[in-house]
Parts: sequence; structure tokens; C-alpha cells
Amino acid sequence: MADYRKILGLLLEGRSYRDVVEIVGCSHRDVARVRQEVEARGLTSTVTVSDIELAEWFPDGRRKVSDEYGQPDLARVLASMKANRHFTLLLAWRRYVDTKDAGKKYGYSQFCALFTGYLRTHDLVAVLRHEPGRAMLVDWAGDTMDIVDTITGEVVRAILFVAVLPFSGLMYCRAYADMKSPAWLDAHVQAFAFHGGVTQIVVPDNPTTSTHRTHQNDAERAVNARYQQLADHYQTAIVPARPKKPRDKASAENAVNVVNKRVIGYLEDDVFTTLNELNTAIEERVREINHDIRRADDTTRWERFDTEERELLSPLPDIGFEDVE
Repeated sequence: MADYRKILGLLLEGRSYRDVVEIVGCSHRDVARVRQEVEARGLTSTVTVSDIELAEWFPDGRRKVSDEYGQPDLARVLASMKANRHFTLLLAWRRYVDTKDAGKKYGYSQFCALFTGYLRTHDLVAVLRHEPGRAMLVDWAGDTMDIVDTITGEVVRAILFVAVLPFSGLMYCRAYADMKSPAWLDAHVQAFAFHGGVTQIVVPDNPTTSTHRTHQNDAERAVNARYQQLADHYQTAIVPARPKKPRDKASAENAVNVVNKRVIGYLEDDVFTTLNELNTAIEERVREINHDIRRADDTTRWERFDTEERELLSPLPDIGFEDVE
């Protein structure tokens, strides 16, 4: 459903149809409906418009459809998650589907969306529970590594791309000569190949290679066209982390810290003359992180990925994504 209140506010600010469509992600028809109500009712501010009035002016036909579905007990789900740190939304959804209540059952994605909405409307913050195969968090590591030209002695700084699956903690890391779009896109292709599959969503930390502001001073950012093409090719969704919302990217920040300590810190005294040589050394360090280091539950990242997450990834496309000019 379109966010009619947001559309209304943007129209009252004097934004164009194209601006509103890009910012809200709605259709031109939705904008036209709101424009019609603005002119018919002489609206000048969103403050005087209640949610009930918006619902009456722009009825959502899906609400009638939702009456056909059995509603999950989200309060009970939240209580179970607080009482048992191993209780996940996936388990809650399976129990909901297994109940014999009348009505259809929501799919897993919609169930998660309902739970997120419940937390938002009740002003709650739940313990973040990562679901297997759902997300891959990506970012550039802050620290760099040196590559020395053996002939000229010139030092080039390599930037490290980091990807992590927050459920299993499986990490991927690769060095690039810059942070431009071709490197960013290739890093995703390599990460998907490393995992042997694709997560439902990819969460970047808003670098300019992934998102941009459609207008100056806008808080919202739009996904860059080429990045969106990569997402479409792999049948995944790009969901940028919200600015100033550290919970959205905690796993990525932790992964970057691990890379800084166990990759960059470990290889700091070594001398590398080519990017391939550096990446070979990085692969060895990443393998140790994923396969050898045991965590508090006595499992490795790879063991948890292999037993609980691998099968939930979407298959790779027959042809990989290539960035060409």
C-alpha cells in the first residue's frame, strides 16, 4: 500500500510527480489520487488530516483480503522471544502455520512484516533475531592494505570489501584497488559465488556506489540503477541500512572489526606486490575465521552455515552478472 500521508506531505511541499514517485516508490496513479483530494478539499497541511480520514479517502482493498487470513498472536511471539533467546521468527511462523484455526495462513515474509509492524506500532524494540538465508550485510572496511610496485616502489592502498551472513556469521572478504561501482558490483558477484547462493535481501551501508539522494538534504536514498540491475539479475532485494540506525548494520560492523584484527592486523607486516597475491593471503585468513575459530556455542561459522543456512539460499543464476561498458 502506498504511503499516502507521505505523498500528501511531498505534494504540499510543491514536489513534482516524478520526485514523489522516486522518493516514495509509488505509482503515478497514487500521486494523482492524492492530488485530486488536495484540490477537492483545499488541503494545506498534513497535520489536520487524521489516519482515519486517509483510510476513508484512499481505501485499501487488501484489508478485505486480510480478513480471510488467520491472525497470528504477535504479543505471544514477542513474549516467547524474550523468554527464550533461541526462539526465532521462523519457529514462530511454523507454529502459526501448524495451528488449526480457521482461515488462510500468511507466508513467512508477510509474517515477518506483520511482526515488524507490531513492534513499530507498540513502540517496542525486540532483540534482533537473524533468520537463516534472509540477509547478507555488505560494507567497505575502514582500514586499507598496502601493495608495493616492485619496480617503481609506488605504494597503492587496497580497500577491503566485507560481506557477512548475520545468522551463521559466515564472512567473505576481498581486496580491490578502489571503491568505484565496477569493484562494488564484482565484490557482490564474488560473494554470492563464495556462498553458493543468494540471500533474500542485501543490506549495504549507504556508500555512494550503492545509493544516492534524489534531492539535496533528503534523508531517504535511492538505489543506484546499475546496483538495482545486479539485484534483479540475482532475484534479491537491496535494503540500505537506515542512516544513524546502528542496529541495522551491527553484524557488518562486527565483521569489519574481525577483518581489521584478524586479516589486516595479521598481514600488516607482510609485503604484497599484486592484488592477486594479497587476495590469496586474505582467502587463507578468511578460511581460518570461518572454519577454525570456535565461538561461544562451540560451533564454527562454517558449521552453522553448512547445517542450517546453505539450503535456504536461492540458487545462483545460470549466467553471472557482468558489468560492461
